[in-house]
Amino acid sequence: MHPQYLTEKDSNFFFDISIHNIRNDVSPHGHSFLELHYVFEGQGIEKINGIEYEMKPGTFAVIFPYQIHEMHIKEGSKVLLYNLCLSAKTLFDQDEYGLIMNNLLFDIDLNARTIYDIDPSTSEKFYTLLSEMNAEYKEAKVWKNFMLKAKIIEFFILFDRYRRSLVTKASESLQTTMGNNTWSIIHYVYKNWNTNITLKSLSTLFYLSEPYISTIFKQCLGISFHTFLTDLRIQNACSLLSSSKMSITDIAYEVGYSSYSTFVRVFNSRKGVSPANYRQQIKGNRPEELIVIKEKNP
Repeated sequence: MHPQYLTEKDSNFFFDISIHNIRNDVSPHGHSFLELHYVFEGQGIEKINGIEYEMKPGTFAVIFPYQIHEMHIKEGSKVLLYNLCLSAKTLFDQDEYGLIMNNLLFDIDLNARTIYDIDPSTSEKFYTLLSEMNAEYKEAKVWKNFMLKAKIIEFFILFDRYRRSLVTKASESLQTTMGNNTWSIIHYVYKNWNTNITLKSLSTLFYLSEPYISTIFKQCLGISFHTFLTDLRIQNACSLLSSSKMSITDIAYEVGYSSYSTFVRVFNSRKGVSPANYRQQIKGNRPEELIVIKEKNP
């Protein structure tokens, strides 16, 4: 069974926070947005890119776009956690907020650490900040988005300071170099997905071998470069099909395909329907193709 890929709700989405009451297993899935969760009650097991981790109070996970993860909850028990979803634009936009988030996130060594067991003192601060974010998110107050962004940055600064306290200066320097190298490539692909981008062109641009770049995508995101690029193109095609009157031919070229027939074939293989049928389904009020972020039990 192929993992499910969740997409952002709409083009204006940048942040979502909620408390998840998880009583059943969560099947393998990936998504186009950044997900973070903090466990404050219960125990379970989470797998991220095939690696198994324990979930318990104080566990904090950073799930980058397209990483595959799943959860297993013991029968009769539950896990309560704060779940945050941040738009991929948070990672790649070049405004002041985006650049700050880049600096806070992109030096994380994904191969070495994805889940953290936060110490009691920092854990208490995490919980307080997340509770404040959750309360702010539910209210319709003036300056709401600015307040949320300020709290998000405060949260990540707290996390970054904690993360840095766990490693020596030498190993941290190595991790930063590796992380920036890795995410520079992924960042470039994210910003240029609708151009004629290939492993060969990336190899020339970054002075790295094609097999090495291919390995970067597989190890850090859990999927191949080709899958990552294709998913970006098809997701943006879906947005254009549902929100614009562009012809399907124009959409094919707009999202980076030089061949209409190739676009239709790839779209059908990813979505299970042709682009024309997808557009009809959306206009017919059948939103099941647009997968909603939240997966929680009431």
